[in-house]
Amino acid sequence: MKNKTEIVKSVSGAMNKTMMKVRKHSPEILVVAGIAGTVVSAIIACKATTKVNKIVEDTKNDIDKVHTATETGVTEAGESYSAEDSKKDLTIIYVQTGIKFAKLYAPAVILGTLSITSILASNNILRKRNVALGAAYAAIDKSFKEYRSRVVERFGEQVDQELKYNICLLYTSPSPRD
Repeated sequence: MKNKTEIVKSVSGAMNKTMMKVRKHSPEILVVAGIAGTVVSAIIACKATTKVNKIVEDTKNDIDKVHTATETGVTEAGESYSAEDSKKDLTIIYVQTGIKFAKLYAPAVILGTLSITSILASNNILRKRNVALGAAYAAIDKSFKEYRSRVVERFGEQVDQELKYNICLLYTSPSPRD
């Protein structure tokens, strides 16, 4: 039982350390992930582009069949074909082609969007950290100025200048012969 508790405790400690490191370096991690995702997104889009000709050819053949059937008034199966049927079929063909293109490029678009979001999230984290750093600096600056004013008030302007610029003046006491 004691072994189990120690193992859980050590694993929990290791996870906490890891999470702290990840949080500390999250802007860098997000930027690298965003850049890598953008590159991979471009590669996926390029590969998808090689499949576009097949979709375009199939669509062109289907549209040609519809136009031929409209001109003759008869389908390849020998059924009558009206202008209204032509409009419906063309709409279906265009919608199906749009869906094919969407399926083809969706992974690249989604990955690209996530990559850009990752880069923007990194920028947001850094901006928040800079605001916090600015606030901390302002508090320290105010405190330091108050401290310096207390030094001047208590010890005088000359001592403040000596401490500020690390000047060590040698004071000589008047000799008894003078």
